[in-house]
Amino acid sequence: MAGPHYRLQTFGELRLVDSGGVAVACPERGALILAYLCVSGEKTASREKLAMLIWPEREKSVAFKNLRSTLWRMRHLAADTGPLITATEAEVTLGEIACDVGGFQALERSEEAFRTGLRLWRDGFLASADVPPGRYADWVGEQRRLFTQLLRAALIGGEERFADRALLRTACMHFLELDPTDTAVRPILERMTGGGLVVGSGQPDRARLRQGAFAGEPAREASAPPVAPAPRVALLPPAAFGSDPMLHAVSVAVVEDITIGLCAQRSMSVVAPYTAERIRDAADKAAFLEKHGVTYALDCRMSDQGLFTQLIFLPSDAIVWAERFAISPVGLLQQRQEIAFHVARAVTEQVETGRAARIDYLAHPEAYYAYLAGLRNLSSVGLPEIRRARGDFRAALKHKPDFAPALSGMARTYAIEWILTARGDRELLSVAEHHAKGAIESNEDLPGAHREFGVVKLYQGDLDESLAALDLAENLSPHYADVLYSHADTLVHVSRPREALDKLAKALSLNPLAPDTYFWSAAGASYFLENYQDAIGYVQRMKDKSPGDRLLAASWAMLGDQKKARAYRMRALKSNPTFDVDKWLAVVPMKEQWQKDLYREGLKKAGF
Repeated sequence: MAGPHYRLQTFGELRLVDSGGVAVACPERGALILAYLCVSGEKTASREKLAMLIWPEREKSVAFKNLRSTLWRMRHLAADTGPLITATEAEVTLGEIACDVGGFQALERSEEAFRTGLRLWRDGFLASADVPPGRYADWVGEQRRLFTQLLRAALIGGEERFADRALLRTACMHFLELDPTDTAVRPILERMTGGGLVVGSGQPDRARLRQGAFAGEPAREASAPPVAPAPRVALLPPAAFGSDPMLHAVSVAVVEDITIGLCAQRSMSVVAPYTAERIRDAADKAAFLEKHGVTYALDCRMSDQGLFTQLIFLPSDAIVWAERFAISPVGLLQQRQEIAFHVARAVTEQVETGRAARIDYLAHPEAYYAYLAGLRNLSSVGLPEIRRARGDFRAALKHKPDFAPALSGMARTYAIEWILTARGDRELLSVAEHHAKGAIESNEDLPGAHREFGVVKLYQGDLDESLAALDLAENLSPHYADVLYSHADTLVHVSRPREALDKLAKALSLNPLAPDTYFWSAAGASYFLENYQDAIGYVQRMKDKSPGDRLLAASWAMLGDQKKARAYRMRALKSNPTFDVDKWLAVVPMKEQWQKDLYREGLKKAGF
C-alpha cells in the first residue's frame, strides 16, 4: 500500500497534513526545519546549521541534542517515495513534500492564482509559529518581504486581467495599509473610484476634496508639530442587525466605501477589511493597540434609528467624533455615497487635528497602556477590581503626572469605593474631588474629567452642581456612553428615574458590552419606579452581581419573597458586615424623601 503524501502549511497555522488533509503529529521545531528546507530551496543542510538556526539561544551541545531528539520524533514520517526527512552524522535532507508556498508561483497567470496568493499572504508566513530569534527570524522576515514583493508586482502588472473588482480593491487596500504613500498602487484604486472618494456617480471630485480638510497634503502642515508616523485607522464593520439583511448589506457597503476613500489619503494608514473583521471584537484595548498599532477605530453599528458611527482614539479610549445616519429603502445608493463621504471627511479631519494627541501617545506609550489596563479593571465594580484599577492609573501617572484621563480614572475609583464601602467616608470623596479637579486643570475639554467631578458632587450632596458638570460633559461628547450613564445615575438621585432609564437605554445602545455599573444604575432607577422585577433583571445582567445584593434583597422583599430577600441580605452582610441602613441613608444623596423612604422600606422588609 502506498504511503501518505504530505503537505506543509506555512501560512497562518504552521502544520503538516497528510493526503486526506488530517494534521500529522510533528513537533513545532521539526515543522520549522521542514519550512526552512522546503522554502529556502536548500533541501539539504548541515546539522550544525540547523541546530544553531532553530536553537540559537542554547549551547551548541544542547542544540545538537535537541536536533537529534526532534529528528527522532519525526522518524514515523514516511511516504511511498521514502522518508520525509533523512539524516546522516553531518547532514539533514528533505524528502518529497508539497508546500503551500507553491501558491506564489505564477501569480500573474490567472485571477484565481492571484486570489490564492493573496489569501495565503494575508494569513502571514509562519504567523502562528514561535519563530526562533536571530538568523531564523531574519530569514522569515526576508521571506515575508519577498512574498509581498511578488504579490505587489502581480497586482501592478496585471490590473487589466481582474474581472473581480472586489478582489482588486481588497488587494490595493492591503498594500496601502502597509504603505499609504505607495504611488504605484494608489492610482489603481483611484481608477476604480473614478478619482473621487466613493464609488458611484455624483461623488465629490478631486478639486472639491483639496479645498476642504480632506486634502491631507504636506503643504498644509508647514507649522505642524514634529513629524509622527502615519496613524493607523481600523474601520470595524457592523454586526448583523435584525431581520432585514438588506439594511445590514448597505451598512457593510458604506464601511467598504469609507475604507476605499480613506485608503487614498496619505495622512493615515487604513487597516484592511480582512484585518478589521478579525479584531472587531477584541475586548482588551491595550493589547489591541499594542499588537496592531491601531490609533483610531471607527465603530459602526446598525439599529432601528439607522447607522451609528463613532471614532475612538484608542490610546485614551476617547470618542472624538460620532454621528447617526438614517438609512431608508428609498434612495439607498445616494444615501450610501453621502454617508461614506461625510464619515470619511470627518475621520480625516479628526486625524489631522489629533496630531498633538498622537505625538503625546508616542512619547508616553507606557502611560496609555497602564491607563487602558485600568479601564479594563473598571468594567467590574467589585472592590478588588477597583483597587487594581487605581494601581494601574497610579502607574500611568508615574509615567506622565499630568495625564488627565488617568487623573479622571483615579477620581472614579475613589467615588466607587465610597459607594461600595457604604460608610459615608468623606475623605474618599475629598480625594476623588482633588483628582477630578486635577484632570480638568490638565485638560478642560476632557468629558471624562467633568463627568467624574459631577459624580463626586452628586455624592457630596450638591445635586445642582453635579447636573451642571454632567451637562457640560455630555455637551462636550454627546455620544460618550459613560457620560450618559453617569448623567443618568445623577438623574436617579434627583428623583427623575424615568429620564434616567431613557438615558441609560441610549448609553446601552452605544455600548452594548457595557460595564456592570450601567446595569446597576438601571436597577436602581427601576426600583424607584417600583418595577422590582426589572430591577432584579438588571442586577442579574451584571457579571459581578455582589454589589447589587442589597438592591436584590430590597426588591425581593417588596415582591413578598422573604426567602430570597433574606438570602441576598446574608450575602450583602457577608461582604459588608458593618452596613447600617439608617447611617447609609443619612449620607446617600437623594433629592426627595420618598426615595429614601421607599429604599428604607425594602431594606427593612429584607431584615437589614
